[in-house]
Amino acid sequence: MKIYNTVSPSIEGVLSDDLLYFEGVSRPSKIFTIRDQGFVSEDNIDILEKYFNDIYNLFLRKLSSFAMFEQTSEEESAKLQALLQELIKVKKLIEGVKVDSRHDLV
Repeated sequence: MKIYNTVSPSIEGVLSDDLLYFEGVSRPSKIFTIRDQGFVSEDNIDILEKYFNDIYNLFLRKLSSFAMFEQTSEEESAKLQALLQELIKVKKLIEGVKVDSRHDLV
């Protein structure tokens, strides 16, 4: 059974797999499954942390070039915003796992 997500027209739709792949970062296929489940098991935390690190480094490179050049295109601005959104989403998934595991310890 396939699970589908609909994306409303927003900056969220700008961040496609093609953009990430061509920037040197490939999104693991398991990321889609992790997001769609709504919860993250501790087994998937390594995948999320590696993906977060990759996106974070890409974001820093894009931000550096964005800050250095006087003229930037709308596309570059949209990519930077989309990368930041992706970072926030993955961080929330990671935080959810860490919060849940703390509750289990108590």
